[in-house]
Amino acid sequence: PSGLVDAASAQRGKAIFERADVGCATCHGGAMLTTSETVDVGTGSTFQVPSLIGVRTRAPYIHDGCAPTLLAGFEPSCGGTRHGETRHLTESELADLASYLESL
Repeated sequence: PSGLVDAASAQRGKAIFERADVGCATCHGGAMLTTSETVDVGTGSTFQVPSLIGVRTRAPYIHDGCAPTLLAGFEPSCGGTRHGETRHLTESELADLASYLESL
């Protein structure tokens, strides 16, 4: 990551992250952006919910490394809806959500 994040995009992404219909904060809530619970994300295996603080420095993303970028983690072939309900988001909203994650 370049370290440069569009502040307006990140702010929009934060609002999306916090929306109940998206559900990110259900598992990635609180001061450390994690519940520290152990969950099955649809793979048959369980994983501890990681903190998202500093997530931009931990590529590749998702437990199996399928996402080379944070945005790619929302693709159906990778994280998809196993990590929040993102199917109904537009490409622009997904980009804003990824910007927010980059800003953490």
